[in-house]
Amino acid sequence: MRQAPSPTRQPPTRRTALVAVLFVQIAFAIWPVVGSIVLRHMTPRALVGLRVALAGPLLFVLTRPWRARMPWRDVLRCAGLAVIGVGLNQVMFIEGLSRSTPTNSAILGCLTPALTAGIAVGLGHEKMAARRWAGLGLALAGALFLVGVERLQFGGERGIGNLLFMANTVAYSSYLVLARPLIARHGALPVTGWTFAAATPMLALYGAPALQQTAWAAIPAEAWYGIAYIVVVATVLAYIGVAWALAALPASIVAIFVYLQPLVTGLAANRILGERPAWTAWVAAAAILGGIGLVAGRPGRATSTVRA
Repeated sequence: MRQAPSPTRQPPTRRTALVAVLFVQIAFAIWPVVGSIVLRHMTPRALVGLRVALAGPLLFVLTRPWRARMPWRDVLRCAGLAVIGVGLNQVMFIEGLSRSTPTNSAILGCLTPALTAGIAVGLGHEKMAARRWAGLGLALAGALFLVGVERLQFGGERGIGNLLFMANTVAYSSYLVLARPLIARHGALPVTGWTFAAATPMLALYGAPALQQTAWAAIPAEAWYGIAYIVVVATVLAYIGVAWALAALPASIVAIFVYLQPLVTGLAANRILGERPAWTAWVAAAAILGGIGLVAGRPGRATSTVRA
């Protein structure tokens, strides 16, 4: 049963939530490229450990989750979210990126909305109308066409990396669905704060040996800029943005915006590298935006529930 929000934690409006999720997808679209640059100078384990060691305390201070007086059973649930939504999610992604390519990451990331919708419906958190399933399929087809599914490689080390990307996708999809009931009860900031408070020691221990072996003096300025982007934009602001969006939107709608990532990457290539998109890219973009519109358009009746 949905619980009424307290006056001190009113959920954001639908428009504000949509703006938040747009920002998140832009941040995440740039992160694989930036991550590839940083990984030239440190190992995946070191980057994961550094990312959370810096972002975790910063998020805890910014969100001040202790002020929400969350019951301990829900704090423990946040710890469970930390395992799947921060630990497995980040470790599987960064380990996959070190073995595969950002292109393969983009292709397999297209599975996120379908997995999220399937998990949400399977757990009884949402009901998906035919219009939304149609929109999901249309956006998926456009995204796969745009990123070039035929470029997916499964041989050798890249095959292992792609399997890790798939594990990352399952973890993130599960996080979106399971985080929403907690956010509905306590608000976006406390849940994000406690989740990262639990994740920080786990991933700090995971990355500590690699951090000790990192040649810090040899890291160039461009890599430090990349680390700053990963910590501040692609972690602190992005995770707050995801939680903020989940406070007002079903998990399946938050997930469908993943399909904007290849569009953002293409626009960046056009702007920075001067690449001119083919006419087929415009067709794919129209399919993606049309599919997102079908899924995220305001429904005629409620199609989601939040279970405690």
